[in-house]
Amino acid sequence: MDRSSFEEMLNAGAFDAPKQRPTLETITAADLQQKDIPPIRFIVNNLLSVGLNIVASPPKYGKSWMMLALCLAVASGGRFLGYTTNQCGCLYLALEDSQRRLKTRMDKLLAGKAAPAGFHFATMADTIDNGLFDELADFLKVHPDTGLIVIDTLQRVRGAAHGKEGAYAADYREVGTLKAFADSHNVALLLVHHLRKMKDDGDPFNMISGTNGIMGASDATMVLTKEKRGDSNATLSVVGRDIESSDTVLRFNKDTCYWENLGDADWFAEQQARREYQESPIIRTIKKLLEQSPEGWIGTAQQLLEAGRFISHTSLAPSPRDLSGKLKGLSKSLLDYDGIVYERKSNGSGGGKHSFSYMGAQFEELEQTEFDPF
Repeated sequence: MDRSSFEEMLNAGAFDAPKQRPTLETITAADLQQKDIPPIRFIVNNLLSVGLNIVASPPKYGKSWMMLALCLAVASGGRFLGYTTNQCGCLYLALEDSQRRLKTRMDKLLAGKAAPAGFHFATMADTIDNGLFDELADFLKVHPDTGLIVIDTLQRVRGAAHGKEGAYAADYREVGTLKAFADSHNVALLLVHHLRKMKDDGDPFNMISGTNGIMGASDATMVLTKEKRGDSNATLSVVGRDIESSDTVLRFNKDTCYWENLGDADWFAEQQARREYQESPIIRTIKKLLEQSPEGWIGTAQQLLEAGRFISHTSLAPSPRDLSGKLKGLSKSLLDYDGIVYERKSNGSGGGKHSFSYMGAQFEELEQTEFDPF
């Protein structure tokens, strides 16, 4: 073998010791069963835990007010959206705000009270691939009591694309590195993000800007949505690995600038439906007719319209046909809320009569042809 061939083989590693093959690190089911694993550390009980968390909504929805209120609550050990917090230090990277704007907002929320200790702001920070983690690690060394870091927004700290890396791979890699940092330092890292303009009534989490890699790498995700931008109420949908999924109705109080928890979305919808039912002039008319005729009432849609004008001082519907359609939609609520049985007796020509009676009441069909308010 000549010298040049030997050097080529040497440079190629032909004479290196064989590399040890990597092996899986495993644990038996029995050992895992006996292992003492500490419980999950919550910053906001049942809502926000150590790890990587995301909150997303369209722009100008009040996320920054919410994040500021969150940090103030956690730093002081107060309540946030009705949830209890576990007091710890907070770092808020408000990368789309100025100190002037932050001061104005904080003064509004505190309403004359002193700011809590252990709450720090930064309005500038490096990106993920250009020193962010070093900055955060240095801060945690100086402030080891910090348990919550808010980055507002994710887009402000994102790095450059890696070669031909796809969008999903880039999203998962960047959010994954943020999660790894949160896990290794035992802090809750909360990323503020945006939603697409396109609405998805089936799953609000499909509206998160970017690919599924963003949500896939997170421990918990919260999405704030409204039916219409101008609505006062919003729904906070939450899903996570270590928390129960929930949908909560919130309202932004313009006087205090705090978000208020109005309750579980299903419960709130039920209460709203009940209020709308009770305030319906159709329902008020029917209950008044049954008050006057406890044995029951029967009549045409036209007669019911005339009764509505007299009893509720309004038109119950544009036409008898429209009123018949509304009564069909109210039949279940009449029975569920007030125990009123509704039946429509068709005459085969598109008309017919409508009967109402309380459940169990003895009802004799009345052959009345007109409504007599007297």
